[in-house]
Amino acid sequence: MDKTNALLRRWHDLEVPDGMRVELLDGEFVIQANPGHVHDLPGRSLVRHTPDPFEAWYERGLLLADDDRPRPDIVIIRSEDRPADDADADWPAGIVLAVVEVVSTTRTAIKRDWEDKRARYAEVGIPVYLIVDPNDATWHVLQLEGRVYVETAKGIFGQPLTFPEPMGFTVRTTSWHPYPKTV
Repeated sequence: MDKTNALLRRWHDLEVPDGMRVELLDGEFVIQANPGHVHDLPGRSLVRHTPDPFEAWYERGLLLADDDRPRPDIVIIRSEDRPADDADADWPAGIVLAVVEVVSTTRTAIKRDWEDKRARYAEVGIPVYLIVDPNDATWHVLQLEGRVYVETAKGIFGQPLTFPEPMGFTVRTTSWHPYPKTV
């Protein structure tokens, strides 16, 4: 059995403690605590307000490479592209129109969302990357140009966010909140 298959089997068989989640990123297991409610607010509004013929999904595993299977906070697809119901299958990156990451508070998580995942999603050709950052109450729409993302829109929480075409729909961000300030 090759190294990649063994890694994938371990990843799928991993027993994750309650309150934790795991991603396979560049051949490494990344285990994090489940996010808090402020982190989840943008995803909840996207799932609720994404119009037909599109769908927004929480934490779907994406197949970027054999050893790279992130679980973005949200993915947006066309309804017609939704894979068959297979709870263990990761979705192919080719069906994803947009990926959304809500930035956490640790330095490693911030770097992972702003740099590492950004590069990985660009490499596989996901057209839109939305970064929602409750650390400073901002959102950033990045669109793929060639093999890199370029920021094409940004705003603060409370300002409406319009996704680029072919999606073209607008989401209100008034229910999004910044992380509480720590002393």
